[in-house]
Amino acid sequence: SEEIVLPDIASEYSDSGDETDDSPAFKRPQWAESPELRAALAAQASKNPDELFGPIRPLSMEELFKAQKGKFRSRTSSGNWQRDGLKKEEEEEYARRMGFTTGTGK
Repeated sequence: SEEIVLPDIASEYSDSGDETDDSPAFKRPQWAESPELRAALAAQASKNPDELFGPIRPLSMEELFKAQKGKFRSRTSSGNWQRDGLKKEEEEEYARRMGFTTGTGK
């Protein structure tokens, strides 16, 4: 229904930690309170999404906006974005800081 009001999602960027999901504007459905759902969500919280879905493909502005090739200006004078990619060490550090575990038991 269009009448449903969803709560704000708490994140490290939230303005206040005082707000809770128990506000009167939102009543959680019963299925969202099941112990099985909570266990499944807890189990997947430490999984690295890159291992499940693969790495994120490079962004193609032409594909995204269905523009003609060359319509968007190059990012650097060389036009080569390959050098700007994340290093393997940076990806591993991010996964470590996020608490992601690997599917290989490492």
